[in-house]
Amino acid sequence: MTTKVIFNTNKRLKEAAMKKARKHGLTLSAVLNMATEAYVDDRLMISAFERDLAVARAQARASKGISLEEALKSLGL
Repeated sequence: MTTKVIFNTNKRLKEAAMKKARKHGLTLSAVLNMATEAYVDDRLMISAFERDLAVARAQARASKGISLEEALKSLGL
């Protein structure tokens, strides 16, 4: 049994993903299904921490630091 999943994404991101999938002889649907299975099986890790760390580094370079209290609050601590 299958079900539909509908979500919004950036148009350019979708087009780039479709183009890359086609180059590998796949549909975007197949790629997303494989990614979903890998995520469920703990073979696909999504690291929000790495993204947040990159943002923090960029802010530090731009001298846009935040207080310890703000940092802990944003981390939910």
